[in-house]
Amino acid sequence: MTFSRIKSTFIVALLCLAGSVQADEALQKRFAERLKKVISDATITSVKPAPVTGLYEVMLGATVLYMSEDARYVFRGDIFDLNSKVNLTDTRRTEARTTAFGGLKAGSTIDFLAPTTKPLATLFVFTDIDCGYCRKFHREVPALNKAGISVRYLAFPRTGIDSPSYDKAVAVWCAADRKQALTDAKSGQQPPMTKCENPVASDYRLGESMGVHGTPALYTEQGEELGGYIPAEELIRIFKAGG
Repeated sequence: MTFSRIKSTFIVALLCLAGSVQADEALQKRFAERLKKVISDATITSVKPAPVTGLYEVMLGATVLYMSEDARYVFRGDIFDLNSKVNLTDTRRTEARTTAFGGLKAGSTIDFLAPTTKPLATLFVFTDIDCGYCRKFHREVPALNKAGISVRYLAFPRTGIDSPSYDKAVAVWCAADRKQALTDAKSGQQPPMTKCENPVASDYRLGESMGVHGTPALYTEQGEELGGYIPAEELIRIFKAGG
């Protein structure tokens, strides 16, 4: 192939790619306009063809939706591949959670780290200050740390933003010693009600996008959802067995 033909082929490929990008942007814009009419704060992070012909996978952070190309129909549910026996939607949710945890701002979580350079596992835990099972879980964190499991807390005030639980979470995240403040608050002490720039609202929205309804909500750093409260000895057994 001559240089001129190679050049022509390359230019044609670039033009096709540009057309595809424009089409994708137009599709995402159309989906965004429709969704905002029913979900005012909807922010689409990605759009791509779904495993089912005629549908598109629409990601709102860690939330997976499916929409028809004309943006008339949308649904939320799981797609299973019966040949491979794989829940394709759950796989995408797991990938999105991993990306979200990896993208957290440095220092935004309250960390109780295992005293080792190679922890057995790292747990991301959405927590509420007043939740009874959250308090029970927190009392078992030293045992988890000793076994090599690190715990990284995110705030999830169950009563929502601008609630007493939200204000307590802000006070804890704004404390000079956040670890001690969290431990004190979970033992029933009232934290000094200070305010500062904090991640509580963004943590809460992230939890909502992941489908968190109750606390504690436990996830591995690989994005696997473990569920609610699990006794320390059971978590240790799970991770030592390989997850």
